Formats: sequence, structure tokens, C-alpha cells
Amino acid sequence: MSWYYAENNERRGPFEEADFQSLVNAGTIKPETLVWREGFAAWVPYSSAASAVSPASTNPGGVAGAPGSSAVACGQCGRLFPADETVMYEGRHVCAECKPLFFQKIKEGALVVSGPREYAGFWIRVGAKVIDGIILQAGGFVVGLIIGFLFRGNDAVAIMGFIAGLLLNAAYVIYFTGNFGATPGKMACKLQIIRADGSPLTFGTATGRYFGEMLSGLTLGIGYIMVAFDEEKRALHDRVCDTRVVRKPNR
Repeated sequence: MSWYYAENNERRGPFEEADFQSLVNAGTIKPETLVWREGFAAWVPYSSAASAVSPASTNPGGVAGAPGSSAVACGQCGRLFPADETVMYEGRHVCAECKPLFFQKIKEGALVVSGPREYAGFWIRVGAKVIDGIILQAGGFVVGLIIGFLFRGNDAVAIMGFIAGLLLNAAYVIYFTGNFGATPGKMACKLQIIRADGSPLTFGTATGRYFGEMLSGLTLGIGYIMVAFDEEKRALHDRVCDTRVVRKPNR
């Protein structure tokens, strides 16, 4: 299970148990350092982390339980702010800088904000892939016709069509996952891609996840099959990018 800690008002992590313990042993994480991991109800000092596990929340929200501290962590950027400089939405603190994008994503249905997670299993993700494949095939067919028309008679038209198909696929996946947290196929199946702490994907994470997914394919599909056996239904590329695919709650 991944750990996070706060340093200079910024969130650091995720760290696996062994790496986190190394930071503790090195003195980087001190007893008063604020830490969080999935299952904690709030950010807490490391000294009290052992008793902080609570099923009440699964997002890195406020640090109200931290002795002598009125700071809270923004559920979007992870930085710490005075509590009165943030807004609270369904148990999550949001700073002024992140507030417009946060509520825009909620309005668009692109953000899972609270509640227990229901991880998306293997077959529902296969269904989402099939839908995306049909959409991409149709789009590729149209692009192929256009290229064939514009460059008819050119010996390189097949190569150009292949390259255009690769670019179309990358643009499709990165745009939708970076902007909405899900491709149209996942939207149709009511699935959402989030980071381990519950925050939405950035375009950087979406890009990394797209290329990371190639690893799942290069392992003869074993990277995808891992979803069926992982406790959090993670594929290989989810592990590499520290993402989760969850079912969106009914509103």
C-alpha cells in the first residue's frame, strides 16, 4: 500500500512500504511529519500514523487530527493550506487555485469525489476497450479515406495512413483521459481513472499511462490479465503510473 508525506507544503509520493521505511530510517520523515495512505481518514503526524487507519474516508483530506495544526491538504494539488482558505466538498478540501477546475470536472462528471471505491474488474474493462476500438476503427477508416484521396498515387500512402492511425489513437486516449478521466468507452461503462489518492489524472499522467499501457501489450497481454488477480484490479500500466480504474457512483 502506497504512502505519501508532506514536505514544504507539498505532497511527496507515492512510496511503497519498503521505500517509505527507508525514508523514516534516514530521518527524512520525522515523528511530526504529516503522512497519509489509503484507509486513513486524514493526514496525521507519523508518530500517530499507526492508529490513524479509519474506514471513514479513502481520500487524503484535511489534517484536522494533527495536534497543534490547523492546516489541511488540498485534495487536488496536495499542498497544505490554512483550513479557512479552502472549501470543503464531500469530505475533501480544495484550495482556491484548484477550485475552478475541481468544480468544472464535477460538473462534467469527470471526477470521483468521495465514497468507498469499487474497482473495475477485468471484463467490464474489456467491454470499454471494445467500445473504444469500434470508435477508433471508424475514425481510422475516415482518416484513411481522406489520406487516400489527398495522396492517391503516392507510394507512401500506406505508411502515412499507419502513422496517422497511431497519432489518432494517442490523441484519442490522452485527450479524453487527461481531460475527463475516461475514454468514451469507459464513460459508456461508467468507469473512471483516478490516481491512488483519489485525485484526477493530469495530462502528464494520462500521457505516461498511454505509453505505459504498451508494456501490458508487450507482455503478451499478461499486463492486462493482472487485473483479474490484483486486489485493486490494477493492470501493469496502472501499477507503473499508480492509477486505479473505478466504477463511478450513481448520483
